[in-house]
Amino acid sequence: MPGTLEAADTDERLVERFKGGDESAFEALVHRHRERIYRAAWRVAGDHAEADDLAQESFLRAYRSLSGFRGESRFLTWMLRIVMNLALTRRGNRRPTVPLEEARHVGTGEAAGRSALRGQVREAVARLPPRQRQVLVLKVYEGMKFTEVAEVMEISVGTAKATFFQAVRGLRKRLAIRDAGPCREEEVKT
Repeated sequence: MPGTLEAADTDERLVERFKGGDESAFEALVHRHRERIYRAAWRVAGDHAEADDLAQESFLRAYRSLSGFRGESRFLTWMLRIVMNLALTRRGNRRPTVPLEEARHVGTGEAAGRSALRGQVREAVARLPPRQRQVLVLKVYEGMKFTEVAEVMEISVGTAKATFFQAVRGLRKRLAIRDAGPCREEEVKT
């Protein structure tokens, strides 16, 4: 019955309800996934205003296209594909900038060192080529498996792995130049 949403409704069920004319089902999908979509957009764009625009445009495109969604992938995977493709077409090869206040560290001691390293990592990620940055964001920050990254990016698993390792190599090179020491995966996640 349209209008009655259950907390236990799966994404698949919400998509079917939307296709059946229940507009509130799409609102539930947006509510469920907006933070994750925004976070992925921000990590790729490096700018809050641009990330907000990317997330909004992605949901608008999803709304317009959801009736044709075949469910061959999960809804979230499909949404991440939309935001990644939109980010590539909007920004082209331009690299996002990391605001200076986010790259600086505040305080002293070990916490300040970690904060400075996080800023350096964010800056290094922002300077990666767009595809490498996207694969890295999906794998490290979104915690996806390579098969999921490949699905979102519409590339082979081998290409996803190769692109990820190129991104990691690029990060290591950029961070070594800054004398930040070796790059560990847990530091990349911050």
